[in-house]
Amino acid sequence: MTKAKKAEITVCIIAVLTFVIGLVGHLAGASYANSDAFGIIAAPIPLVVGVIAVIAYKIAAAAED
Repeated sequence: MTKAKKAEITVCIIAVLTFVIGLVGHLAGASYANSDAFGIIAAPIPLVVGVIAVIAYKIAAAAED
């Protein structure tokens, strides 16, 4: 398997995990039950998704070289 294929699979897996993390954050933010506890989960989600996007970008950029 080539380096580009491995990076492509890695980035796809990261995209799926990012979707799941965003979905959990969205559901936690939209939940009205016990909003304080869910707010702690939902608050850092944009930062986490941003960090994951940067990591995926670095992996994809490294595979192009």
